[in-house]
Parts: sequence; C-alpha cells; structure tokens
Amino acid sequence: MKILVVDDEHDIVDELRSFLERRGHQVTGAGGVEQACAALDGGGGFDVVVTDMRMPPRSGVEVVHACSRLTEPPAVLLMTGQASQSDVDDALSAGARTVIWKPLSLRKVMDAVNAATRPAAAAAAL
Repeated sequence: MKILVVDDEHDIVDELRSFLERRGHQVTGAGGVEQACAALDGGGGFDVVVTDMRMPPRSGVEVVHACSRLTEPPAVLLMTGQASQSDVDDALSAGARTVIWKPLSLRKVMDAVNAATRPAAAAAAL
C-alpha cells in the first residue's frame, strides 16, 4: 500500500514512515501542506494519506481538499492533538475518514490505516 505521511514535525514523519515501512508499506513523507500537495499532484497514487491538522501557517484540511479533487482520492486520516470540534467537523465534512488523536499510538495509526483500506462490504460486517 502507498501511504503519504504529512506533518511539520519531522520526528513524527520519520517515526511513522519507519513503522509503516516495517509493515510492508511504501511511505512518502511530507513536511507540510505544500510538499503534500506536490506529492499528490505528482501522481503518487497514494492509497492513504495520514496528515496532521495544524501545520502553521496552513491546515491539514487543505490536504483533505487536495485529496478530494483527485480522480481516485486516497483515504485521509487526520492526526491532531489540539483541534476544536469545529475543526474536526470541517475535516470530516471535507472528506477525512477519521481522526487520530495525539499523542499518537502506533497501534491506533495501524488500525486506522487498516480500517480505511478495508472494502466497504467487509468494513460494514465488523
């Protein structure tokens, strides 16, 4: 599976990249919204995008919007530790699949990635 990880905290990108690669995924890291949009526009063919919400001066919701404009949009998982309910609602309305709260649990990230890529029929059966 091809995964794009977006966060302005490079340690988080590195940790998630390493963790997901050890589980057999192809992972691209991006240090912010501009790098993420460039990777998406470059035809990366990502299955999943895991993006932080707050990356001043921009927002992960912009990444969600960029994904939704693609012909085959990836599942978007939003990470945050300080979003308001309004921010979360905006991200979910824009197309984010779920919110992963910080501090991150690698197990929760993996569970969210697995759930996001599960076929709808199989997910409905859970």
